[in-house]
Amino acid sequence: MTVKKPKANKKHWRGAPSPDGLSHKKKETVRRCLVTRETLPMNRLIRFCVSPERMVVPDLANKLPGRGMWVTADRDLVETACGKGLFAKAAHAKVTYPEDMDGLIKSLFVKRLQSLLGLAKKAGLVVSGFEKTAELLKKKQAVCLLEATDGAADGREKLDRLRGGIPLIQILTADQTAEALGAGMCVHTALKQGGAADLFVAEALRFAAYCKIELV
Repeated sequence: MTVKKPKANKKHWRGAPSPDGLSHKKKETVRRCLVTRETLPMNRLIRFCVSPERMVVPDLANKLPGRGMWVTADRDLVETACGKGLFAKAAHAKVTYPEDMDGLIKSLFVKRLQSLLGLAKKAGLVVSGFEKTAELLKKKQAVCLLEATDGAADGREKLDRLRGGIPLIQILTADQTAEALGAGMCVHTALKQGGAADLFVAEALRFAAYCKIELV
């Protein structure tokens, strides 16, 4: 009698195999922009939904209930979506808009960035102050340099020479950064490698894209 060998369990990967055959990456979740009709990763778009009062509201964390409507993170495209009634068409209902949609989105971005920066600090991934930031940059242990938008130019230039190829992010004021970190004046800040730092950088890039700020 022939005994059949049990079949080996095959591993099924989510996403396409990487070119080197060693690692596998999950497929990105994508959504379609109401304005351009282009399909993009979610981290390049802003989700909107309709509140119980029938008002279109931004949902940066993608957590509010209801059907999501997506627009590329670009203030001009958001303005187009409002002006051409594209949200109403997508919702199949009459809707209203905040008085200052642009101002609301910017304030929500700042609050979200402050929250993510605070989480990164709790995880031990943040250093602040010129000397500590410079030391982290010299050791090549930083993944991004966060400079206050209202900081002095000479300090920024000195650290800029040390940062190498990591992103330079200038989107929060010194007071906004200090509020997030629960510290005094925070002009120069650096983040170390880690999940919370990665989330902050990704959100900073989305905010910069919305405001049309070029990060280097």
